Amino acid sequence: MSPRVRYGFDERHRFVVATQSRGRRQSIRLAEAVLLVDRQNRLIARADDATDVTLDGAWALTPGHELALTLDETARQGRRTLLLQGAVAQADAHALIFALRQREHEHLRTANRLTLTGRWQADARNRLTFLAEKSDGLEDRLTFQGGWEVGRRHELLYRYRQPGGRGPGRFEHTLRFAGHWDVTASDQLVYRLSGSDRSAFEFRASLQSPSLLASDDRLVYQVGIGLSRGVRRRRVELFGAWKINRDLSVSFEMPYADGRVESIRFEGRVSVTSSDRIAIALQNRRHEPVGLTVTFTRDLSPDARLFLRLRKDAQERSAIGGVQVRF
Repeated sequence: MSPRVRYGFDERHRFVVATQSRGRRQSIRLAEAVLLVDRQNRLIARADDATDVTLDGAWALTPGHELALTLDETARQGRRTLLLQGAVAQADAHALIFALRQREHEHLRTANRLTLTGRWQADARNRLTFLAEKSDGLEDRLTFQGGWEVGRRHELLYRYRQPGGRGPGRFEHTLRFAGHWDVTASDQLVYRLSGSDRSAFEFRASLQSPSLLASDDRLVYQVGIGLSRGVRRRRVELFGAWKINRDLSVSFEMPYADGRVESIRFEGRVSVTSSDRIAIALQNRRHEPVGLTVTFTRDLSPDARLFLRLRKDAQERSAIGGVQVRF
């Protein structure tokens, strides 16, 4: 009979392999082992003699924002959950990066980092989630159970605190998601992560005002985030400028970090309300209304000829929309 194997960490968070055979138990500490994650999101403990211990299982995120790996049961090992101490340090379009902590002389220091690959999305409660891809085509869901917010330059932020440590802010963390906003439906607000066509947070949201003047410099939404203690209401304000384009589409141009300007682009049905006013009921790329009407006036239009052209084509215009980026 093969000896039973048990994996875990010691008091200094060093990787430990414990074997038990014929009632005798032996522990081997791989003190110099480096932990990493392979392309199938399996945990690898690599010792300095190039010996690898490969562990497969289901990933999860604890309420304290640490990683938990529930190992698959095999003939040699039982079902067991490993808790990896540390913090989520970075969020990329295709990855979640976790910084491990290692205890040395009663101080915490950042050790090596683990990179889980996958995609980001919002769940039914508008919480941020990361789906870690597995070799069998399935995905492990890691749910961030706190509330998110929008930064001053329209970036999506997630802040959290971890207990312990000394001094203010020592265990406070902020994740910044690089991306841009999009409006796709009357009850939906989307944040698309830069560098990926698979990672996007599609939030259920309600528009505060369905009718705006082109002079209004903001879009305001209300979003409810379902947390363990109830629903947190979040007000999302997007600041920018409305513009009529030469192809007769409409865009809402917004400033982002590093001087970036990106536009949410619409087209839709145009109606002439008076000689100097036109109202455009905005639509998405599927010809569906997004629940918003913007009214332009001739005195606010930078191009009078373009304004007159739009009035002339008002009854003939019906097209699709998308998102464009301008640097």
